[in-house]
Amino acid sequence: MNFDIEGGCFVIFEFAKDLKQAKCISEKRGDFTQGAIFISKDKIAVLDKNKDLSVCNFDGSNAKKVSINRKTTGSTKIENIYPASLGRVTVQTEDSLFVYDISARKVISEITVSDVKQVVWSSNFAYVAVISKKCKFGMVTR
Repeated sequence: MNFDIEGGCFVIFEFAKDLKQAKCISEKRGDFTQGAIFISKDKIAVLDKNKDLSVCNFDGSNAKKVSINRKTTGSTKIENIYPASLGRVTVQTEDSLFVYDISARKVISEITVSDVKQVVWSSNFAYVAVISKKCKFGMVTR
């Protein structure tokens, strides 16, 4: 869960496998963040208030910054992050939206779009719906 209050934070709740009792086993919190998404079964990508992207374990350990290298011109300042398929993150900049593979350290595909409000993927991550005020289509695949 992401919250915009108190400088921004995320909270991860862990529940017991027996959902009949619905007991929360643990709660982990990260402060001063703009967004956090799951990228694997035990890792999350976190965008902090300084617009730096980091990958870490659920408890915040083994945090390492991710530097995104783009060959295309345009803004590289990260505005927000959204979920993508396993090991990938959808990154929003001022003028584009792209899918970045964290382990391969490369941009998979990119679209020119601004004012993104929400990104929704299909269940198998084959299709994406981008909700925006403005859209100039131009898909780039690598």
